[in-house]
Amino acid sequence: MTDERPDENLLRDARELTLISAGAGGQPQETPLRFVYRDGVVCLLATTGADWYRNIERDHGVVVRVGRRGFRGRAKVYEARQRAKMIDEVVALFRKKYGAKGIAEPEKGTLLPVTIDVQF
Repeated sequence: MTDERPDENLLRDARELTLISAGAGGQPQETPLRFVYRDGVVCLLATTGADWYRNIERDHGVVVRVGRRGFRGRAKVYEARQRAKMIDEVVALFRKKYGAKGIAEPEKGTLLPVTIDVQF
């Protein structure tokens, strides 16, 4: 990153964000989540069946809120082959940020990586 923004420090340093996604009826749904921020992208881990994951499968437009600051973003969910390539990397990033006990040992196929391209 050559031109770092102050907002990037906010995203990099925060321990939790609130993901605002469109629920099944179109109403905003707020979900507090742990996350990792890297190079303009928020990385999340969903568990199979999470409501917020189903929301972003339907509508990729989201808002990421940290404190009072909100960022629009576009969420990306991954096909099985792509998930398999990403999961170890994303889990390692989470463990680096939150420690070894900050994320449970994933059972194969139960964690789903999600990325959000943040708009500044």
